[in-house]
Amino acid sequence: MRRLVTGVTIITATYKSRPWGMTVSAFTPVCAEPPTVLICLNRNTVLAGAVQTGGRFGVNLLSQDQEFLSRLCSRPGMPKYLDDYCLPSEGASAPLLYDSLAAFDCDLDDARVVGSHMVLIGLVSGVFIDGSRRPLLYGAGRYHEPIDFDATSRLGGQLAWS
Repeated sequence: MRRLVTGVTIITATYKSRPWGMTVSAFTPVCAEPPTVLICLNRNTVLAGAVQTGGRFGVNLLSQDQEFLSRLCSRPGMPKYLDDYCLPSEGASAPLLYDSLAAFDCDLDDARVVGSHMVLIGLVSGVFIDGSRRPLLYGAGRYHEPIDFDATSRLGGQLAWS
């Protein structure tokens, strides 16, 4: 599973009246009607408890400008407060991050324990998008540069593999 290259996502919630985040690899859209997402969190984390208690969470698809946040929020056993990195809370029920490609404000719809993790289903109540940023990608234990899709289309839609 480590070989899979994916976009980097930070899930956010409120913990002790402050925004808290955790970098996750398990995020996926579920359906468009109603807009629904799925995340998986280790059930013993601060974030899993905060989401279950508060019933809300944010999904933040990170841009290349946010690699430092990915690293901050992936450190086990360390505080992951994000006070200085969140958008004003006007209109959002969960903390959402500045400079993300997209951020989804979600209400917890369902939670299931699967082994050591919680599988959480969220109904999206708001979406915030910044189309000017490039995605942060991660796989095989390191960050990667995204593919320039405009450049690949000039190649006739074919990529050269070495």
